[in-house]
Amino acid sequence: MGALNLPPRIKWSHVRLIYEAIEPILKASPIKLLNPDSGRVLVLAPHIDDDIIGAGGCLRKHIQSGDDIIAVYFADCSEERIKEAEEAANVIGFRHLEFFEYESKTLLKQKDLLGRLSTIVNDYKPAIVYSPSLFDRHNDHLAVNHYLSLLYEQYRFDFTVYAYEVWTTLVPNLIVDISDVVESKKKAITQYKSQLSHNNWLDAAISLNRYRGVTSGVGMYAEGFVRYSLKEYYTLWKKVYGK
Repeated sequence: MGALNLPPRIKWSHVRLIYEAIEPILKASPIKLLNPDSGRVLVLAPHIDDDIIGAGGCLRKHIQSGDDIIAVYFADCSEERIKEAEEAANVIGFRHLEFFEYESKTLLKQKDLLGRLSTIVNDYKPAIVYSPSLFDRHNDHLAVNHYLSLLYEQYRFDFTVYAYEVWTTLVPNLIVDISDVVESKKKAITQYKSQLSHNNWLDAAISLNRYRGVTSGVGMYAEGFVRYSLKEYYTLWKKVYGK
């Protein structure tokens, strides 16, 4: 499944290496945009709700710009959560959703996963792929990053990665103003009733968006990303896990 040496979880030693590897593409002041880049969008979400929590505002802006979106959900796709995903996606405005049947914390063991994902990428040919960031300290998020790296190592796909934040905040090199679509993001997150019963993800996500807006000056609410080419992404990943 590739030559990279992947641990079951991110350690602080990996975080240090990630910062050292990513430093060349970080700026003192991130790029600030009113809208994300345009083009076909593929969203990689380890779990149903990660996509909207991390990038729901930008996904709404893609829809407003007429961009196509496909979202792939990897783990814990129960009937209840699939319904929630469909309702949230309907709020944002996209309807092409792919649900894999894997259980949480088993993604690294799935021998067919890379092939299934590469088929989607090859057929759809996205310009932009949204994925959880390298810093997200969750086993399934780490696994999705691993498969993203293998898309370059084994297939040499070419697209722009927008790494979003869910479990762990990042040092963004790109900030996108979502002030005019934040109400759509709020409404979409409220569809995840099964998850909101455990944690107030609505408050967490929108508070982070408000923080990004204040600290960047781009608007009232914003989403932060690390944006890089897939080749740059793979180079960073290999510096950390390819030893």
